[in-house]
Amino acid sequence: MHPILLDLGRLKIYSYGFMLALSFLIGIVIAGRRAGRRGVDPEIIYDLSIILVLGAVLGSRGLYILTHRENFKGILDIIAIWQGGATYYGGLLLAVAGAVVYLRKKKISFFRVADTMAPSVGAGVFVTRLGCFMSGCCFGNPTSCPTGVVFPAGSPAGHCHPGIMIHPTQLYSSLYGLVIFLVLILFDRKERFDGFLFSWLCILYGIARFIVDFFRFYEDSAIVAGGFTNNQVISVLLILFGAVYLVVSRTKKTHKT
Repeated sequence: MHPILLDLGRLKIYSYGFMLALSFLIGIVIAGRRAGRRGVDPEIIYDLSIILVLGAVLGSRGLYILTHRENFKGILDIIAIWQGGATYYGGLLLAVAGAVVYLRKKKISFFRVADTMAPSVGAGVFVTRLGCFMSGCCFGNPTSCPTGVVFPAGSPAGHCHPGIMIHPTQLYSSLYGLVIFLVLILFDRKERFDGFLFSWLCILYGIARFIVDFFRFYEDSAIVAGGFTNNQVISVLLILFGAVYLVVSRTKKTHKT
C-alpha cells in the first residue's frame, strides 16, 4: 500500500511502474537462461523481448482504457501507466500477436519459443501483481473474510471502498502467478512436444483468472452478457485453446508412433 516507492522531489518512482519493469527484467533473464536447452538462440529471446514489452504495455493499457473510459479525462491520464491501470489480457494478446509476426519472419517455431518463455509469464504475474497491491489498483469487492484488507483513502481501492474491507485480489493473482511458474518448471523436467508448456499456461492462467474475477471489483462497462466480465470470457477462450491444442498434439504424436 505504498503507491510511491521512492520520492525524490520532482522524481517519483511509482510502485506499480517499478514492479512492472522488474517483472519484465526477471522474465527476460529466466527465458534467456532457458533458451539454449530448448534449442533457441538466446539472442532471439532478447530481440523478441523488445516486441513483447511494447506489446504488453500498449495492449494492457489500451484494453484498460477501453473498459474504464470514465476514468480518463485527458492525454496525461492515458499515458501515466506507471501509476497503475492495465488489463493483463490486452497486453498478452498484443504481445503474442507481435511475437507470431516476428517469429514467422525469422522462420522460427512460435510454440518452441512460447514454451521457452511460458514460465516467465507466471513469474511476471507474481511480481507485477505485488505492484498492483502496493498501488491499490486491480482491487476486489467488499468482504468479511479474514483475508480482507482496508486500503488507504488516497489509493484507488480506498477511494472506491473507503474504510471497507475488500478482497486483496492483487495478492490472489500474485499467488497464482507463482503457482503457475512452479508448475510449468515442474512440467518442463521431462521432454515435451512444442506448445506443451504454452498450452498449460493458457489453461492454468485462464482457470485462475476466471475464478479470481468473481472476487474482483469491476465497473459496469467491464461486464458482458450473463454477468461475466470480459476477462472471464477471454479466460474461457484461453482454456479452450490450450485444451484443444494439447489434445490435437497428443493425437498427432500417437499417430506418428
